[in-house]
Amino acid sequence: MDPVRVAVIAESPPVRASLQALVEASPALRFAGSAAQPEMLADCLAGSVPNVVVIDVEPEASDAPRAEFDLAHAPLALVLLTDEADSDWILDALSGGATAILPRNAMPAEIVAAIEAGAAGLYVLSPEILARILSGRKPSRHTARGVPFETLTLREIEVLTMLAEGLGNKEIARQLDISDNTVKFHLSSIFGKLGATNRTEAVMFGMRHGFILM
Repeated sequence: MDPVRVAVIAESPPVRASLQALVEASPALRFAGSAAQPEMLADCLAGSVPNVVVIDVEPEASDAPRAEFDLAHAPLALVLLTDEADSDWILDALSGGATAILPRNAMPAEIVAAIEAGAAGLYVLSPEILARILSGRKPSRHTARGVPFETLTLREIEVLTMLAEGLGNKEIARQLDISDNTVKFHLSSIFGKLGATNRTEAVMFGMRHGFILM
């Protein structure tokens, strides 16, 4: 198995050096390059495309990083290291392409595990980050806009749970013994009821309103 190619974005040179050393110390990872800002990363990679980009988010950053890198068209897994992120910031980051969100003081083994999980197409939230999403949010039957939404059916909850587990349409259809078109129908209904525009939002809204238990 080829090593996971990892790039680093951090404004602080010592943080960049620390993350580079962490990547280089793991046999399963290969350091691809680093930059202080996302728009500078492509120039540091000599045409190569990383599998995962680790981003150290400064405390004063108000906007969540998004997957807007000039690195051809290959999909990127983004691992964000951040402090003081509220639930809206976290949801925005996940919608923008983040696959893992950890505190900046996460242990090296936790960061490496998040990188490997992201490269495998999995999502990772630290207990602290998950607590920020769920803190003070009891199951509700209203959206954030205060508009009532319809309760999901048992089948839709099954589909949403499998979505949270990272399963694709074909795998969901196989496990539930239904057609791909039926899965698409259920997803459309779920998105409409939760007011979600994509899979990530559907999963996060499902968690927020108590349809998915972590």
